[in-house]
Amino acid sequence: AARDQKWLGKLSTKARNLRSALETAPRRDLSEHEAALSEEEEELLKEEAEEEIIMLKWATVIGIAALGATFILGFLAESIHLHWLPEAAIGVLVGMFASGLAKMAHSDGLLEKEKFDFEFFMIWLLPPIIFEAGFNMNVQAFIANLCPTAFFAFIGTFASTFVVGGLVWWFGQMGLCYPLGMLAALTFGSLISATDPVTVLAVFQALGVKIDLFSMVFGESVLNDAVAIVLSRTLLSFNNPENPVDAEHILGAGKLFLIIFIGSLLIGAVGGILSSLTFKLLDLRHHDEMLYMEAALSFVFPWCAYFVAEASELSGIVSIMSCGMVMATYTRPNFSPRAVRLTARAYKVVALIAETFVFVYLG
Repeated sequence: AARDQKWLGKLSTKARNLRSALETAPRRDLSEHEAALSEEEEELLKEEAEEEIIMLKWATVIGIAALGATFILGFLAESIHLHWLPEAAIGVLVGMFASGLAKMAHSDGLLEKEKFDFEFFMIWLLPPIIFEAGFNMNVQAFIANLCPTAFFAFIGTFASTFVVGGLVWWFGQMGLCYPLGMLAALTFGSLISATDPVTVLAVFQALGVKIDLFSMVFGESVLNDAVAIVLSRTLLSFNNPENPVDAEHILGAGKLFLIIFIGSLLIGAVGGILSSLTFKLLDLRHHDEMLYMEAALSFVFPWCAYFVAEASELSGIVSIMSCGMVMATYTRPNFSPRAVRLTARAYKVVALIAETFVFVYLG
């Protein structure tokens, strides 16, 4: 009886172990399957990330090559006096050609990387263009013609915004173009009112027009960009159900415009004054061996002003333009003669690359 009881105990233990094994086997298989699946998913995600990096590198190569092609074709067009085709138009055409090749190759990843990125445009392309315009501006001529320049930049931009926006809205209601709402049409009008007088100024330089006309057109183009950007941001503040379009909110929008513009101007001016004091105290102009450090240090203040304004929800474009004009007036006299030439040319080169790439990017 004892032997039988011992045998029955072993049998029940084996039965429990077998039952436990049968119960856990599917779970174990399932967990192993899930582990295998997660490994496959991780491998797939890793491959997708690597492919995305490769596409980004190829998009960068194509962008740089398109930039070089624009410079070469622009030079050839100018050498054969093809004045009706400016370099800006060549850049757009080259950009369209590059994206067309990617589309013909059915490379969706490459097309995705070549899409226009607003943040990239606002952070990397527009600031050097605006700063160089302010830094290399003839400030004395600009101040002498400040009243007509400001009239064209402010009143002209406002008038252009409402005329263009009103026409776009009206044509949309008539079915002649895509029907936009009034707010969207005005925002479009504000952005399209930002003119680019690069070709006109190049012709002015070739003809040797009077400095007053040149400074008015050039100064208006610089202020016009800043006014258009601030105005578009102000209009977009109405894109909120809590902000109906009435007299109170229109006055609030006008107040917001003034706060953004004046606050941004002050931040830029403070950055320019700090740069002037820094270079005056360091007295780097009497140290020829510090030429490149002198030029590199000048980069710090305008970009700090730009990002301080952006972080304060103001306009970095207005700030960096203001900083450039103040630095041209007060900081440049504290540069050594070689640093004056180096900074003017270096910022001109950077602005030319950024400006040309803007048109390629648009294409």
